[in-house]
Amino acid sequence: MEFSSTTEFSLKTFAVFPHDAAKGQDMKSLIVDFEYVESITEPFLTAAATVVDSAGVINDLPIRGGEKVLVEVITNASDTPFKYEMLIWKVANRFAQQKQQTYTLGLVSAEALQNEITRVNVLMEGNPEAIIKKVLQNPEYIGTKKEFLSEPSLFDVRMIPPKLRPFDLAAKLAVKCVSPKAKFESSNTKNTNKTAQELKGSGGFLFWETRRGYNFFAVDSMCADDKSPLKSDRLKVRAWGSAPDEPYTERLGNMDDGADDRFTIKKSVFGSEIDMMDSLRRGKYSSLIVFFNHSTGQYEEYQYKLTQSYDNMSHLGGQDKASLIPVNAKELSDYPARVMSVFLDHESWSNSVEPASPEPGDKSKKPTPFADWQKYVTAQSLTRYRLLQSQQCSIVIPGNAEICAGDRINVRLISKLPDEKRITQTYDPESSGQYLIESVTHSYDTSIGSNGRFLTTLRLIRDSYGEKRKVSAHSK
Repeated sequence: MEFSSTTEFSLKTFAVFPHDAAKGQDMKSLIVDFEYVESITEPFLTAAATVVDSAGVINDLPIRGGEKVLVEVITNASDTPFKYEMLIWKVANRFAQQKQQTYTLGLVSAEALQNEITRVNVLMEGNPEAIIKKVLQNPEYIGTKKEFLSEPSLFDVRMIPPKLRPFDLAAKLAVKCVSPKAKFESSNTKNTNKTAQELKGSGGFLFWETRRGYNFFAVDSMCADDKSPLKSDRLKVRAWGSAPDEPYTERLGNMDDGADDRFTIKKSVFGSEIDMMDSLRRGKYSSLIVFFNHSTGQYEEYQYKLTQSYDNMSHLGGQDKASLIPVNAKELSDYPARVMSVFLDHESWSNSVEPASPEPGDKSKKPTPFADWQKYVTAQSLTRYRLLQSQQCSIVIPGNAEICAGDRINVRLISKLPDEKRITQTYDPESSGQYLIESVTHSYDTSIGSNGRFLTTLRLIRDSYGEKRKVSAHSK
């Protein structure tokens, strides 16, 4: 099918299947718009469709919740229709007037509803990757047939979940995971005025669903490029706007440079970027973690500083560690703004007569396989998640149904300098560059034009300013 515009599409199918029915009822003529959403912070897919129902389908079908919905759309990207298969979980915003009624159908992945009625309360042990794979694919829990893309964590765990839902279990494990290629260490501080030791390293995983399947990867793996030692060969994401493709580019309204319209940024909006008070209170720059082992009575204090661990992380921008801290807060970063207390217990899963050794680098004896690894993940994950939100941007581009949450994208945003200065600096070097796609919203609107309008909204995040392998102005 040929389209005259990069934003046109064709809604081929919008079929609702009554319970236990092999054939669905096609409602595509009643659909005003359809919006599909993915996010790296959500373990399932969501969507919403606005229905103008003059045929009484909601009562004749009837729609009671849980019905399967099959959506097929044809776009410029491919002659093969993109398919979305989800379940109805909500009917909302219903408005009736004369013989016509309008309402919104809320859709989710089938696994989302299964997750609500499932609890995990048996011993789980091994690598978090294997545990999540088990609860996803085992029919006793989620029982999904979708692909699971993942990488292992550095540490194994053993736990008895307190009747957690499977997705809650995955989220609980994600914050306690460390990339298998991460470097970390603890040492005595060089500051003689403090009794705390120092922690270094990175941590934190993300668990989410896309059209390609389920994903479980370290934040550092998602930010790593081909030259980074933290790159994971298992991570199947696409770097949109990178060679050989041209970058997604913001253009002035009167600009005609012959570029491909599919890679045009129609709108860009930046969110909050600098909030020193919030960063200090959350311990982004520096935090003190007090560990108390109630089995042995051991008490330890550790300080974690972002600047000491920045080089152990992978980054999307070109900013260096010296410029991470605002100018008038550099001295403040030497003093932890957040203090956290953590209880440790390395003995819970140890049967040895000797005290359990939690240190993976302890050469004197074999470390306990299921030690309490919070020393290496508590501050590290908190800081890594927070750092990833350093620069936030939303862009609207011509519809691209192949883009998924967790992909990376290279953007070129137009310079906001006066015209006389823009001659030598067409694009903003601090805002342009590689971003991680936090969430994707594909919006199909059938009410605009003869073939409708298809736009994609991307919410982008990254942990540093500037373009990769170029000196950032923030580093000067």
